[in-house]
Amino acid sequence: MGKGDQKVCAAVASFLKQNKLEYEVKEEPLCDHFYVKSGALRADLSVYNTGKIKIGGPDSPLKNLLEEAKENLSSGGLGLITILPFEIDKFPETIKERIPECDGVIIKLIDEAIRAYKVDILTATAFLLGAASEKAVYLLIEAFGESIGDPKNKEGFKARIGKNKVISAKYEEFMASYKSCKTKCPDPVISNDLEIILNALFHFYRITRNEVGHPQIVPNIDKGILLANLGQFITYLERIYGLIAYFKANTMVL
Repeated sequence: MGKGDQKVCAAVASFLKQNKLEYEVKEEPLCDHFYVKSGALRADLSVYNTGKIKIGGPDSPLKNLLEEAKENLSSGGLGLITILPFEIDKFPETIKERIPECDGVIIKLIDEAIRAYKVDILTATAFLLGAASEKAVYLLIEAFGESIGDPKNKEGFKARIGKNKVISAKYEEFMASYKSCKTKCPDPVISNDLEIILNALFHFYRITRNEVGHPQIVPNIDKGILLANLGQFITYLERIYGLIAYFKANTMVL
Protein backbone atom coordinates (compact mmCIF):
# COMPACT_ATOMS: atom_id res chain seq x y z
CA MET A 1 0.00 0.00 0.00
CA GLY A 2 1.36 3.42 -0.91
CA LYS A 3 -0.87 5.80 -2.90
CA GLY A 4 -3.98 5.83 -0.73
CA ASP A 5 -4.29 7.57 2.64
CA GLN A 6 -2.33 5.25 4.90
CA LYS A 7 -4.46 5.67 8.01
CA VAL A 8 -7.63 4.88 6.08
CA CYS A 9 -5.97 1.96 4.29
CA ALA A 10 -4.87 0.49 7.63
CA ALA A 11 -8.40 0.78 9.02
CA VAL A 12 -9.87 -0.90 5.92
CA ALA A 13 -7.32 -3.73 6.04
CA SER A 14 -8.05 -4.28 9.73
CA PHE A 15 -11.78 -4.42 9.03
CA LEU A 16 -11.34 -6.97 6.21
CA LYS A 17 -9.15 -9.19 8.39
CA GLN A 18 -11.59 -8.94 11.30
CA ASN A 19 -14.38 -10.19 9.04
CA LYS A 20 -12.20 -12.94 7.54
CA LEU A 21 -12.60 -11.57 4.01
CA GLU A 22 -10.02 -12.43 1.38
CA TYR A 23 -8.50 -9.42 -0.36
CA GLU A 24 -5.68 -8.27 -2.59
CA VAL A 25 -4.34 -4.71 -2.76
CA LYS A 26 -2.99 -3.10 -5.92
CA GLU A 27 -1.38 0.32 -6.05
CA GLU A 28 -2.83 2.66 -8.67
CA PRO A 29 -1.90 6.26 -9.60
CA LEU A 30 -4.15 7.98 -7.06
CA CYS A 31 -5.37 5.19 -4.81
CA ASP A 32 -4.88 1.77 -3.28
CA HIS A 33 -7.40 -0.65 -4.78
CA PHE A 34 -8.68 -3.48 -2.57
CA TYR A 35 -10.12 -6.48 -4.46
CA VAL A 36 -12.34 -8.31 -1.95
CA LYS A 37 -14.03 -11.70 -2.15
CA SER A 38 -16.12 -14.04 -0.03
CA GLY A 39 -16.96 -17.34 -1.69
CA ALA A 40 -18.48 -16.48 -5.06
CA LEU A 41 -19.09 -12.84 -4.10
CA ARG A 42 -16.78 -10.09 -5.40
CA ALA A 43 -16.49 -6.38 -4.66
CA ASP A 44 -13.80 -3.74 -4.69
CA LEU A 45 -12.86 -0.75 -2.59
CA SER A 46 -10.57 2.13 -3.53
CA VAL A 47 -8.88 4.37 -0.94
CA TYR A 48 -7.63 7.64 -2.49
CA ASN A 49 -4.80 9.83 -1.30
CA THR A 50 -7.41 12.34 -0.08
CA GLY A 51 -8.91 9.70 2.21
CA LYS A 52 -11.99 9.31 0.02
CA ILE A 53 -13.36 5.75 -0.30
CA LYS A 54 -15.16 4.40 -3.36
CA ILE A 55 -16.98 1.04 -3.45
CA GLY A 56 -17.46 -0.93 -6.68
CA GLY A 57 -18.77 -4.26 -7.91
CA PRO A 58 -22.20 -5.82 -8.46
CA ASP A 59 -24.91 -5.47 -5.82
CA SER A 60 -24.49 -8.19 -3.17
CA PRO A 61 -24.35 -8.67 0.61
CA LEU A 62 -20.57 -8.25 0.36
CA LYS A 63 -20.88 -4.87 -1.38
CA ASN A 64 -23.47 -3.80 1.20
CA LEU A 65 -21.06 -4.69 4.00
CA LEU A 66 -18.31 -2.58 2.41
CA GLU A 67 -20.73 0.33 1.96
CA GLU A 68 -21.60 0.11 5.64
CA ALA A 69 -17.93 0.08 6.62
CA LYS A 70 -17.36 3.12 4.40
CA GLU A 71 -20.20 5.06 6.05
CA ASN A 72 -18.96 4.09 9.49
CA LEU A 73 -15.40 5.14 8.77
CA SER A 74 -16.58 8.42 7.25
CA SER A 75 -18.52 9.07 10.47
CA GLY A 76 -15.43 8.82 12.59
CA GLY A 77 -14.08 5.30 12.75
CA LEU A 78 -14.91 1.64 12.44
CA GLY A 79 -15.72 1.42 16.15
CA LEU A 80 -18.94 3.44 15.96
CA ILE A 81 -21.05 0.58 14.61
CA THR A 82 -20.70 -3.06 15.59
CA ILE A 83 -19.66 -4.91 12.46
CA LEU A 84 -20.94 -8.47 12.63
CA PRO A 85 -18.97 -11.40 11.31
CA PHE A 86 -19.81 -11.51 7.61
CA GLU A 87 -21.48 -14.91 7.78
CA ILE A 88 -23.96 -13.54 10.33
CA ASP A 89 -24.42 -10.24 8.53
CA LYS A 90 -25.79 -12.09 5.50
CA PHE A 91 -28.04 -14.48 7.49
CA PRO A 92 -31.29 -13.45 5.75
CA GLU A 93 -29.79 -14.32 2.35
CA THR A 94 -28.26 -17.53 3.74
CA ILE A 95 -31.60 -18.61 5.20
CA LYS A 96 -33.28 -18.11 1.82
CA GLU A 97 -30.57 -20.19 0.13
CA ARG A 98 -30.46 -23.04 2.66
CA ILE A 99 -34.14 -23.08 3.64
CA PRO A 100 -36.08 -21.85 0.57
CA GLU A 101 -39.41 -22.68 2.20
CA CYS A 102 -38.67 -20.59 5.31
CA ASP A 103 -41.55 -18.39 6.39
CA GLY A 104 -41.10 -14.76 5.38
CA VAL A 105 -42.00 -13.53 8.87
CA ILE A 106 -39.00 -15.40 10.32
CA ILE A 107 -36.62 -13.92 7.75
CA LYS A 108 -37.93 -10.40 8.42
CA LEU A 109 -37.55 -10.79 12.18
CA ILE A 110 -33.96 -12.08 11.87
CA ASP A 111 -33.05 -9.25 9.49
CA GLU A 112 -34.30 -6.69 12.00
CA ALA A 113 -32.60 -8.50 14.90
CA ILE A 114 -29.27 -8.17 13.09
CA ARG A 115 -29.89 -4.48 12.35
CA ALA A 116 -30.71 -3.86 16.02
CA TYR A 117 -27.59 -5.69 17.20
CA LYS A 118 -25.36 -3.55 14.99
CA VAL A 119 -26.43 -0.38 16.76
CA ASP A 120 -26.37 -1.95 20.25
CA ILE A 121 -30.15 -2.12 20.74
CA LEU A 122 -29.78 -5.46 22.49
CA THR A 123 -33.24 -5.61 24.03
CA ALA A 124 -34.75 -5.36 20.54
CA THR A 125 -32.39 -8.06 19.26
CA ALA A 126 -33.41 -10.42 22.08
CA PHE A 127 -37.11 -9.77 21.53
CA LEU A 128 -36.91 -10.25 17.75
CA LEU A 129 -34.89 -13.48 18.09
CA GLY A 130 -37.49 -14.82 20.52
CA ALA A 131 -40.31 -13.87 18.16
CA ALA A 132 -38.59 -15.59 15.20
CA SER A 133 -38.04 -18.72 17.29
CA GLU A 134 -41.66 -18.74 18.44
CA LYS A 135 -42.94 -18.46 14.87
CA ALA A 136 -40.75 -21.39 13.79
CA VAL A 137 -41.89 -23.54 16.72
CA TYR A 138 -45.57 -22.80 16.02
CA LEU A 139 -45.04 -23.99 12.43
CA LEU A 140 -43.27 -27.12 13.73
CA ILE A 141 -46.09 -27.98 16.14
CA GLU A 142 -48.71 -27.37 13.46
CA ALA A 143 -46.91 -29.66 10.98
CA PHE A 144 -46.58 -32.39 13.61
CA GLY A 145 -50.26 -32.22 14.51
CA GLU A 146 -51.30 -32.54 10.86
CA SER A 147 -48.98 -35.54 10.38
CA ILE A 148 -50.60 -37.70 13.11
CA GLY A 149 -52.35 -40.54 11.33
CA ASP A 150 -54.91 -41.71 13.88
CA PRO A 151 -57.83 -39.21 13.94
CA LYS A 152 -58.44 -39.67 17.67
CA ASN A 153 -54.79 -39.11 18.54
CA LYS A 154 -54.66 -36.10 16.22
CA GLU A 155 -57.71 -34.57 17.86
CA GLY A 156 -56.30 -35.24 21.32
CA PHE A 157 -52.95 -33.63 20.49
CA LYS A 158 -54.58 -30.54 19.02
CA ALA A 159 -56.84 -30.24 22.07
CA ARG A 160 -53.87 -30.39 24.45
CA ILE A 161 -51.99 -27.81 22.39
CA GLY A 162 -55.05 -25.59 22.23
CA LYS A 163 -55.61 -25.45 25.97
CA ASN A 164 -52.03 -24.34 26.64
CA LYS A 165 -51.76 -20.58 26.29
CA VAL A 166 -47.99 -20.12 26.45
CA ILE A 167 -45.48 -21.29 23.86
CA SER A 168 -43.30 -23.11 26.41
CA ALA A 169 -46.20 -25.39 27.42
CA LYS A 170 -47.10 -26.04 23.78
CA TYR A 171 -43.45 -26.90 23.04
CA GLU A 172 -43.21 -29.32 25.99
CA GLU A 173 -46.41 -31.07 24.85
CA PHE A 174 -45.05 -31.39 21.33
CA MET A 175 -41.69 -32.75 22.49
CA ALA A 176 -43.33 -35.29 24.80
CA SER A 177 -45.61 -36.50 21.99
CA TYR A 178 -42.79 -36.70 19.46
CA LYS A 179 -40.59 -38.68 21.88
CA SER A 180 -43.40 -41.21 22.31
CA CYS A 181 -43.86 -41.68 18.55
CA LYS A 182 -43.27 -45.09 17.02
CA THR A 183 -41.99 -43.29 13.92
CA LYS A 184 -39.16 -40.76 14.18
CA CYS A 185 -37.02 -38.94 11.65
CA PRO A 186 -34.16 -41.32 10.69
CA ASP A 187 -31.90 -38.64 9.19
CA PRO A 188 -28.93 -38.30 11.59
CA VAL A 189 -28.26 -34.73 10.44
CA ILE A 190 -31.64 -33.80 11.90
CA SER A 191 -32.09 -36.33 14.71
CA ASN A 192 -28.64 -36.44 16.37
CA ASP A 193 -28.83 -34.54 19.68
CA LEU A 194 -32.12 -33.08 18.46
CA GLU A 195 -33.74 -32.69 21.85
CA ILE A 196 -30.62 -31.12 23.39
CA ILE A 197 -30.18 -28.60 20.60
CA LEU A 198 -33.84 -27.64 20.28
CA ASN A 199 -34.37 -27.43 24.03
CA ALA A 200 -31.29 -25.32 24.70
CA LEU A 201 -31.89 -22.81 21.94
CA PHE A 202 -35.67 -22.66 22.25
CA HIS A 203 -35.46 -21.89 25.95
CA PHE A 204 -32.66 -19.33 25.48
CA TYR A 205 -34.64 -17.42 22.85
CA ARG A 206 -37.82 -17.67 24.93
CA ILE A 207 -36.24 -16.56 28.22
CA THR A 208 -34.38 -13.60 26.73
CA ARG A 209 -37.56 -12.50 24.96
CA ASN A 210 -39.56 -12.76 28.18
CA GLU A 211 -36.99 -10.70 30.08
CA VAL A 212 -37.56 -7.93 27.56
CA GLY A 213 -41.27 -8.42 26.91
CA HIS A 214 -42.30 -8.78 30.56
CA PRO A 215 -39.74 -6.65 32.39
CA GLN A 216 -39.68 -6.48 36.17
CA ILE A 217 -36.17 -5.04 36.25
CA VAL A 218 -33.82 -3.62 33.64
CA PRO A 219 -32.88 -6.64 31.45
CA ASN A 220 -29.29 -7.81 31.86
CA ILE A 221 -28.35 -9.02 28.37
CA ASP A 222 -24.84 -10.26 27.73
CA LYS A 223 -23.83 -9.03 24.28
CA GLY A 224 -21.38 -11.88 23.63
CA ILE A 225 -23.89 -14.58 24.58
CA LEU A 226 -26.54 -12.91 22.45
CA LEU A 227 -24.20 -12.87 19.44
CA ALA A 228 -23.28 -16.53 19.95
CA ASN A 229 -26.91 -17.57 20.00
CA LEU A 230 -27.71 -15.34 17.04
CA GLY A 231 -24.97 -17.27 15.25
CA GLN A 232 -26.68 -20.57 16.13
CA PHE A 233 -30.05 -19.57 14.73
CA ILE A 234 -29.59 -21.07 11.25
CA THR A 235 -28.58 -24.46 12.72
CA TYR A 236 -31.66 -24.29 14.96
CA LEU A 237 -33.87 -23.32 12.03
CA GLU A 238 -32.48 -26.08 9.80
CA ARG A 239 -33.36 -28.70 12.41
CA ILE A 240 -36.88 -27.33 12.73
CA TYR A 241 -37.49 -27.19 8.99
CA GLY A 242 -35.93 -30.64 8.55
CA LEU A 243 -38.53 -31.98 10.97
CA ILE A 244 -41.33 -30.05 9.29
CA ALA A 245 -40.39 -31.60 5.93
CA TYR A 246 -40.33 -35.06 7.52
CA PHE A 247 -43.76 -34.55 9.11
CA LYS A 248 -45.24 -33.37 5.81
CA ALA A 249 -43.90 -36.43 3.98
CA ASN A 250 -44.74 -39.08 6.61
CA THR A 251 -47.57 -40.21 8.84
CA MET A 252 -46.73 -40.11 12.52
CA VAL A 253 -47.84 -43.00 14.73
CA LEU A 254 -48.27 -42.25 18.44
